[in-house]
Amino acid sequence: MIDGGVAAPTARQRLNRAKSSYKMLAGLAFEKRSRFIYLEDQYGDQKFWAALERVFRATGKSYWGAVSGLESRGGWCLKSHFPIVCGAPLNRSKQLSPDRILERLAAINLLKEEVQEGFSEPLITFTPHHYPTIELANMRAILLAEYVAILAISDWAKRVGFGSFGKFRLRGGAELPVVSAVAWDITAPSYMRPIVSARGGSIKPGFFVCDVNLHASVDVDAVKLFIRKHDMASAPEKVAPILPFFIADGFTPDAFDAARSAGIIATTIEQLFGKELAEALRGLVQLLSDTGATAAVNPEKLEMVLNELTRIEGAAQNLRGDLFELVIGNLVREVEDGFLSTGKEITNTQTGRKAEIDVLLDFPDGDKSLVIECKAKSPGSKVSLSEVEKWYSERVSFIAETLRLSKHYADKELRFELWSNGLFHDRALEWLKKQPTKFDGHSVGWKDGTEVKEYSGAVKNKSTRNILNEHYFNHPLTKLTK
Repeated sequence: MIDGGVAAPTARQRLNRAKSSYKMLAGLAFEKRSRFIYLEDQYGDQKFWAALERVFRATGKSYWGAVSGLESRGGWCLKSHFPIVCGAPLNRSKQLSPDRILERLAAINLLKEEVQEGFSEPLITFTPHHYPTIELANMRAILLAEYVAILAISDWAKRVGFGSFGKFRLRGGAELPVVSAVAWDITAPSYMRPIVSARGGSIKPGFFVCDVNLHASVDVDAVKLFIRKHDMASAPEKVAPILPFFIADGFTPDAFDAARSAGIIATTIEQLFGKELAEALRGLVQLLSDTGATAAVNPEKLEMVLNELTRIEGAAQNLRGDLFELVIGNLVREVEDGFLSTGKEITNTQTGRKAEIDVLLDFPDGDKSLVIECKAKSPGSKVSLSEVEKWYSERVSFIAETLRLSKHYADKELRFELWSNGLFHDRALEWLKKQPTKFDGHSVGWKDGTEVKEYSGAVKNKSTRNILNEHYFNHPLTKLTK
C-alpha cells in the first residue's frame, strides 16, 4: 500500500481493520516491530517463501544470512557448521545468535534438522521441497575436499606469516574458530605490520580470518554474506583490524567484483596453490560423488588424487580412510569382474530405514553378489570387538533383508565380508570365530590387511598396485607399527 502512495499511518489503520482476513507469521518480528502477514491459503507455497525471503533481504538480514549461506552450501550443512554458514554473532547483545535464528526458522518450517546415515551429527537443511539441495554423497565429498583445502590454506598462512603459528583454529577442530563473536573456517591472531597496534607499551595483534566454499562458483549473495560477517566482526569499537580471505573453487564475475570492491581478498584454490592441487580436489569430489563408477574405470585418477592431496600435512589419514572403499571396490572389480557400486544407499521399503553399502559387486554369472564393509585403520589401530559385533549382528542382517526385497537380489547368493587395511583386535577375532558363517541365502567372512594384500596379488593395473602399496601396505607409518 505504501508503494502505491498510501501514507504509512493510513496503511496501518487499514490493516488493523482487516485483521480477521489475514494471519501474522508467528515468531518473527522485523524492524520497528513490523510483522509478515499473509492469507491463510498462501502459507507454505513457493510464492510465500519467496515473499518472506524478500522481507529477510530488506529488513531481516540475520534470517537472510542463514538462508543465503545454506543455499551457497548446496542446501545442507552440519549443525556444528551452522554458525559459520549463517554468519551471525554467537553472543552479542541485541543481535540474534545462530541458535536463536535456527530455532525461529525451524518453528516456521523453513529449516529443519535431519539425521542421515554416514554423518556423525545432525544436518541442517530446508523444509520446503522447492529449495534445491545437492545429493548427500556430493555434500560428503565437498566437506572432505574443504577439510583438505582448509589444512592446505592454514599451512600456507602459517608459512607466510599471516597468523601466529600455534594459534590457528580450524573448522572441525576441538574449538570453533571465532573472532569478535563471529565464526569462520580458519582464524588466527596476526602480527602482520599493517594490522597490529601498540597500546600501553604492548603490541596488540590483528586477526587473520578465512572462509572456504568449494561448491559451484560462489555467487554475489555469498560474497555479500561474507562482507556482512566481516563488517559485524569489525563493528565493536575495540576490535583489532581483521584481514579477511574468502577462498573458493571459483567466483562469478559480479561476486569477484563485489569482494574486491569491499576490500575482501577473494581468490581460488588454483590461484593460490596451482592447477594440480585444484584438479586433485575436484577429482576427489567427483570420485566420491559418482558412487564408484569413475574409480572402477579410472584408477589413474584415484592415484593422482591420493598422491597430490596426501602431501598436505594432516590430510593423509582422513583421505586414505574416506577413499578406502573406492580402492577396495576398484580392487575387487579388477580381480573378480562384474558390476560394481560403492557408497550405494539402500532403503527398506517396509520400514523406511536406510543404510549405505560400502562395496557391492554383482558377479558376471548373475547368481552371486559380494557385499564388503570397509574399515580403514590408521597405523597402530585395530578393528574393535564393537565394530565387528555391529557389522555381524546388525548390518549384515539388515542389508540382506533389504536387498531381498528387490527382485534383482531375491534369489541371489549373498556373500558379506568385512575388510580392513589393518589388523583385527584379538577379542574381535575370537568373537568372530565363534559365530556361524553360513546362513540360508548368505554367508559371512573377513579379511585383515595381510589377507587383503595377498588378494591384491592378482591385480594387473599399475595404478591400483601403486595405490595399495604406497598408501595402505607399505606406508612408512604402517611399517613402523607392524
